[in-house]
Amino acid sequence: MSIFARSWPFVCFIVFFPLIFFTSCARSDVTSSPLTPVSGDYSGCGIGAFTNGLDNLSAFQSTVGRNLAVVLWYVSWEEPFPKADADKVAANGSVPLITWEPWISASAETLEAIASGSHESYVRAFFLGAKEWGKPLFLRFGHEMNGNWYPWDGTHSGGATGPEKYKRAWRYIYNIKKSLGADNVTMVWSPNHANLPTESWNTVAAYYPGDEYVDWLGIDGYNWGNGEWQEFGTIFNATYLSLTALSARPLMIGEFACAETGGDKAAWIGDAFNKMRNDYPRIKLFNWFNINKERDWRVESSPTSASAARNALQDGYFLDKILR
Repeated sequence: MSIFARSWPFVCFIVFFPLIFFTSCARSDVTSSPLTPVSGDYSGCGIGAFTNGLDNLSAFQSTVGRNLAVVLWYVSWEEPFPKADADKVAANGSVPLITWEPWISASAETLEAIASGSHESYVRAFFLGAKEWGKPLFLRFGHEMNGNWYPWDGTHSGGATGPEKYKRAWRYIYNIKKSLGADNVTMVWSPNHANLPTESWNTVAAYYPGDEYVDWLGIDGYNWGNGEWQEFGTIFNATYLSLTALSARPLMIGEFACAETGGDKAAWIGDAFNKMRNDYPRIKLFNWFNINKERDWRVESSPTSASAARNALQDGYFLDKILR
């Protein structure tokens, strides 16, 4: 979910670990990305968040009592590589996680236009900007593609033909990154936790471009509250199992959060981080979506919620640096 997710108008687009991953011997199934763990012996989970603007970064870190290993934000096409923001994040001791959103068309042509090279000059310039910047970063292109709210998802890209179009666009972009030698860029493939619509063609696996084109896996999921209250495991378990069976790539929660109303948010937060540690060992990074938007997703939506997040994140399993 971006700032504009699930509320964007199709008629007019508003552009818009201390951690060491312990190593012993390299694995052949892992890429050379600087942010990719190279051993199965590491433990811990990096702390990340979208703070609704870098001006809110210090306040969020103060609220949770930890520095962020990763800072998430959103960049729309045709915006250039955000060097100034990346510099601010790096100065905080964090790694940028840029969600790269192709808001380029209201029609079913978005993915086809990308795969055909219609935006190649922009894609090349963005990767060259990232390469020139030089430090490690995550780039999450076209997230939640198995949903039905973005122009790059399967529903808005021809339905049953959408997954193949998505894979062609992803591979095209990855190949440009590789050809330009932008090796500091770690590409994150991040579906939604639920397939919407629930059609036979719309499965997570149908959109997977293949291990040779993916550096990290991701999952997005939210507890919407009210009549839609769901525990952490209910949201993530099925897709976690699907992804870990699909690939040995490292896994992050690209976005998650909990509504304030409809249940006990503080208890939900405590349970979520407890489960992340004990039941979901493949999750090596999470990103809390900290904004009052469709719901009040913020950890500080109430004093008890803020306290629950702060208490949970004092556990040494949760890490404020991610290193190779």
